[in-house]
Amino acid sequence: MLKKATVEVRLKDGSLIRIRNVKLEDLEQVYDIERASFKDPYPPDLLRTLALFHNDTFLVAVYGDKVVGYVIGAIRWDVIGHILNIAVHPDYRRRGIGSILMKEIMKRLKEKGARIYRLEVRVSNTPAQHLYERLGFRKAYVIKGYYNDGEDCYVMLKEEDEKT
Repeated sequence: MLKKATVEVRLKDGSLIRIRNVKLEDLEQVYDIERASFKDPYPPDLLRTLALFHNDTFLVAVYGDKVVGYVIGAIRWDVIGHILNIAVHPDYRRRGIGSILMKEIMKRLKEKGARIYRLEVRVSNTPAQHLYERLGFRKAYVIKGYYNDGEDCYVMLKEEDEKT
């Protein structure tokens, strides 16, 4: 059975973050984070579709009553946990929220059968690459011109038995 409950985590600074499944009323705040985080943000209609069809693997981080981060995952080919997107609001970065979101989405994807985790990251996004490497991901290969602006991406992989 997949976990649907809210997970509460205390950050290093003592503040409490709740991780829970996205609600449709969260999507405006998710889109604000998306626009603040990416050159080519997912459109609102796509976020809504993902929230409806991947609700158990579309998680938000909530501080007080504000959505401050999110992660979206999906199972591919029965064993690949694909992390489609993750972002934390610029005002809440460098507090460990991204790491918490990644660990929780990997737990959820594992419950759905994931044995390998995959994500794509811009070659220019070294802060994100460092986060993923700390979580056990490794750069597997490059896809040239992956993003709409022509930038390449690294495909990063992590096997389930590697440390989290």
